[in-house]
Amino acid sequence: MVGTLPPEIGNLKAATLIDLSMNRFSDGIPREIGGLQTLVHLSLRHNKFQGSTPDSMSNMVGLEFLDLSDNYISGTIPMSLGKLQKLKYFNVSVNKLYGEIPSGGPFKKLSSEFFIDNEALCGSSRFNVPPCPTSSKHRSNRKKLLLSFLLLGITLLFGPATVVFVWIRYRRGNRAPEQEDSFSAITRERISYYELLQATDALSETNLIGSGSFGSIYKGILRSGTAIGVKVFNFATGYSIQEF
Repeated sequence: MVGTLPPEIGNLKAATLIDLSMNRFSDGIPREIGGLQTLVHLSLRHNKFQGSTPDSMSNMVGLEFLDLSDNYISGTIPMSLGKLQKLKYFNVSVNKLYGEIPSGGPFKKLSSEFFIDNEALCGSSRFNVPPCPTSSKHRSNRKKLLLSFLLLGITLLFGPATVVFVWIRYRRGNRAPEQEDSFSAITRERISYYELLQATDALSETNLIGSGSFGSIYKGILRSGTAIGVKVFNFATGYSIQEF
């Protein structure tokens, strides 16, 4: 038989054995074949199939025998095929496959002969293939992991010191105005009684801004231009000294 394998093969839901080996089927294996979940035996050996192995084959949970050998299948072996726990025979020899051979699930018990004569398969030494080179993606992930650990170490090392430094600066910042006020109070200019009289126009009534039982308050302006308020106590009352 020649031509392509029609996608309608996926309609054979009740099939348990399909053997199409030793023909001239070409093009790719239709992905619809993955719908044959009751299939136990599938042989497409010795044809002219091309393209990649359909990832949908991982849905063929009843599969025990799968022979794709002696074709022109390329690409990688889907890692998802490791889910086929019942798979006992898996032959992809004499193809154009490359990349890593899965090592989990049913692949733990498969023979190295099932993978010979391919383009560039790699993986475990028990398959008689070279080890897979570390991909750039893996290298990138490893660099990111190392960088994360480095940043974590720097954070743990300098984080507490930074917190202490900020706390000290914060405390100093809070105390600074207090210290500045006390300093200015100490160095505040002393004003003579004569200058107070001049600033308030001799405590004139026009500068009176308030009065009470303890005394009166007058507004005034010093020679420097600073506006002031002057409280004059009435010592005739007994509480003036205490108030002062």
